[in-house]
Amino acid sequence: MNVFRQTWWALVATVVFSIAKTATAIYLDEGQTISLRARVYTQAAIRTEGSYDDSTPSVKAGQLVQHRNFFNPELEAKLGPYTTWMRNQRGLLRVIAPDSLDFRLAAWGFYDGIYDYGTQQFDQQLHKTRAVFTQATALEDVLSGKDERENPREIYGDQRRVNELYLSYAKGPLFVRFGKQAISWGESDTIAILDQNNPFDLTLGVPGVFEDLDEARIPLWTVRTSYALFDTLGPFSSGFVEAYWVPGDIDNTTAIVPLATLSPYSPPGPDPAANPGLQILIRNGSFVLVDHVPSHSMGNSRWGVRTQAVVARDYTVSAWIYTAFPNSPVPRIVGQAYAFRGAPPTFMVETVHQLVPAMGLSNAFFFEPLNGILRMEAEYFNREPGFIPDDNLLVSELAKAQLGKITNCTDPQTGKLVACSRVPGALPQGGTVPHADFLRWELGYDRFFFFRPLNPTNSFTWVTALVGSYNLDETSNKDFRQAGQQKPGTFSNIQVTADDFVELPKVDMFVQSHITTDYLHGRLTPGITGIFNGLGTYVIAVQLTYRWSDSLIFDTYYTTIGGAFSGPGFFRDRDQVAFRATYQLN
Repeated sequence: MNVFRQTWWALVATVVFSIAKTATAIYLDEGQTISLRARVYTQAAIRTEGSYDDSTPSVKAGQLVQHRNFFNPELEAKLGPYTTWMRNQRGLLRVIAPDSLDFRLAAWGFYDGIYDYGTQQFDQQLHKTRAVFTQATALEDVLSGKDERENPREIYGDQRRVNELYLSYAKGPLFVRFGKQAISWGESDTIAILDQNNPFDLTLGVPGVFEDLDEARIPLWTVRTSYALFDTLGPFSSGFVEAYWVPGDIDNTTAIVPLATLSPYSPPGPDPAANPGLQILIRNGSFVLVDHVPSHSMGNSRWGVRTQAVVARDYTVSAWIYTAFPNSPVPRIVGQAYAFRGAPPTFMVETVHQLVPAMGLSNAFFFEPLNGILRMEAEYFNREPGFIPDDNLLVSELAKAQLGKITNCTDPQTGKLVACSRVPGALPQGGTVPHADFLRWELGYDRFFFFRPLNPTNSFTWVTALVGSYNLDETSNKDFRQAGQQKPGTFSNIQVTADDFVELPKVDMFVQSHITTDYLHGRLTPGITGIFNGLGTYVIAVQLTYRWSDSLIFDTYYTTIGGAFSGPGFFRDRDQVAFRATYQLN
């Protein structure tokens, strides 16, 4: 661990642990309008099974795969008491005098020691990886050297950012918030396929399985406003309209693309540059993966509009439209065989991010026959970038280029037949990105109930949902696959075919369910989450929380994934047990 990293974490520990002895927030003024809160945890994860499915690098059962030290301090200030003088003024100042004015600043960061003192194969893999990972807004920047080379250690081992920084203003029915903030309109119980307003950090595999959703969500610089339309209007009540705008020339942040082979939570497969078939074509050149991020331009601005009301006093109905960059970008072959900063010829593949409009409806209400709350939501995603191997990666053309042509079958001096040699063809250029319309939906059911034999004093909370996705453009001639992920056992194939990639079902559905309860007057909280899809993939996550005090919490997690190699099943050899200690000011 370098000196800077040691100093940083020593400072965080000193600030958080020395200023607080209880779980109450720290108030920085006599009027208690400015408060400091924080959540800090350290978590160690140990793999409970060995690697298979061509995971690189391989891991044995019992090895440490994570030691994540996470911090999330928050500073909040209620500025309304400092603006009361405006109400006694005349003219504009009196008109704009706020009913409330709040400020929030939150940091987000972690350090994972896996590369410094953990299982050594991950640090070794950093030096062995032959692919070049880079981020650019234009492919010309890569060739001219204006791109940003990504340091995998900084992505997986040490990140820090200003997570939230905004000012909230309320005046009568008007509310405005501008600054860096997170927005979540869609349902996101575990796997958030309907929650696409903000991008997610995907470096821990599946948000909601190995990482909390709120921790994985990446806030954006946003202007957000809402206006209360009415309290009561016939059968409607509590109506409002809400809108937001993320200016593209200020914020072009997209989901962080996972890199192969460099993390315990990387997608399965070896270093892509080590593929023997690829080496035939690039002749020991370099492989470059370009995360082609959107340019800083107003054309890449994201926005959304939503309206909501309670109908007949029972039904909370919402409708919205927004634009977003999907969290899972798709690969596309560029194939330009040019010199890359003086290196041998390159083989270039980019990940494609494109704006997608989404339209949604939702309804939530108490359903008396089932004594619980029903949640219904449907979203239509228009022209989402997809993956078809022959379009994106030109796999058929690659195979032809690998076969090349036979030459030199005769000796030029004697004219006699000799052993023929095969010369590989030229690299194919310029794959295309197909698009598809998706209809995704969720039908949820939540309820509280007592089951005295297991818990005589406290109720159980049960949250469950059926989630589905329907690809409206899947046909026999347009066979979509899952974002470039190859099937197990195909990574070493010299010639890759379309059938080597994981199928994306036309209709895919999964059930996610979570149940929890409290014991020992709320000190002990067990919970279990299950996710099961129609292909046979399953995720079972068990959590046991012990609240030592309001400020010190201990968690034990066990996660097992199995079944089909699809979606979360890509990580079916990543079963683990994790232990977390959390200190919080709240």
